[in-house]
Amino acid sequence: MLDALAGFPAYAIAPDWTITGWNAAYAALYPNVATVDPGERNLLWLVFTDPYVRDLLPDWETTSRRFLAEFRAEAGPRLGDLARSPIVQRLLATSEVFHAAWQDHHIEGFASRERLFRHPAAGVLRYEHHRLALADQPDLHVVIYTPAGP
Repeated sequence: MLDALAGFPAYAIAPDWTITGWNAAYAALYPNVATVDPGERNLLWLVFTDPYVRDLLPDWETTSRRFLAEFRAEAGPRLGDLARSPIVQRLLATSEVFHAAWQDHHIEGFASRERLFRHPAAGVLRYEHHRLALADQPDLHVVIYTPAGP
């Protein structure tokens, strides 16, 4: 399915936000996805620790906090256990910015929205950010970036 979305950056994430698959268009947007250690191929980890991602997102401070709020919202009834999850524990120990954001306790559900990327070769890119849940894989989400209008 990801490959069928050729031309549209797309990736799949597990409930803990591990990136489980991606297409060539996403690899062109974020080349590190193919080379990062599989144990660190987690969207939340990459947003808070990868300098490429920080540079790619012109609104990184807002976006990183929004991702954390969405991560918390998706935890649902597991929210109380979230602080003990391995990815959260690693981020609390590694990223001062994550640690500060974690203290905010902000929760926000996902909403489709416009996203800007500052790509080193392609310049500023504007996409609409959408997320799909697959009927036969309800724990897996597919994130798709479609070109935003003018």
